[in-house]
Amino acid sequence: MKLIQSDYDDHYHENFLLRETPNSQRNRRRLAALLAYKQTGNLLEIGCGKAGFLRQAARHFSVEGIEISRNAVEDLQPDFGSSIRHANIETHTLPHRRYDVIAAFNLLEHLRRPEAAIRRMYASLVEGGVIIGSMPNNFGLVGGVATLLSNFFDRTHISTLTPAAWRTLFQQAGFRQIDFFGEVTIGRNRAVHIHHRLWPHLSFNLMFACVK
Repeated sequence: MKLIQSDYDDHYHENFLLRETPNSQRNRRRLAALLAYKQTGNLLEIGCGKAGFLRQAARHFSVEGIEISRNAVEDLQPDFGSSIRHANIETHTLPHRRYDVIAAFNLLEHLRRPEAAIRRMYASLVEGGVIIGSMPNNFGLVGGVATLLSNFFDRTHISTLTPAAWRTLFQQAGFRQIDFFGEVTIGRNRAVHIHHRLWPHLSFNLMFACVK
């Protein structure tokens, strides 16, 4: 297991900082946040990892996943078959107006051009579709220190922007409703969501839900 991660090898989703347990409270909470916006339909998760969130979402949605780690995809295919594909969102073409939901948890900070990926996701949503996800909250003392630490241990983080910069990218893509709130993680598998206006000062992660 690696302490410092610099690529998406077979240890990326397995090191002791990132290990996820099945049916984690964090994924259940993320699903609950999504259900406040959309309850059924076609859902794509980009960067689905070990598919903890997808397994929760499959109770309500028809699910698909894209994952950059070939090892993770191979592990998931016995359960998901062709619904899980090995692909890099920075080069992968998404179908036009197919999905009611696109999930992108802890994804955008890994991309060299997150603005292009956001536009591609927007085009792949149906009217009224939702993109939900998260990234490091690069703001204030709590979020700034958490971002520095996560960037140190995970060198694949290359776009840890501020909340204001992320909001601008979502606006430029065309989203008509942009909701930000905070996530405080407790280990790898538990989290608390903060909707109070002080969330930028208290949260490790920025959670977003944007409606087309």
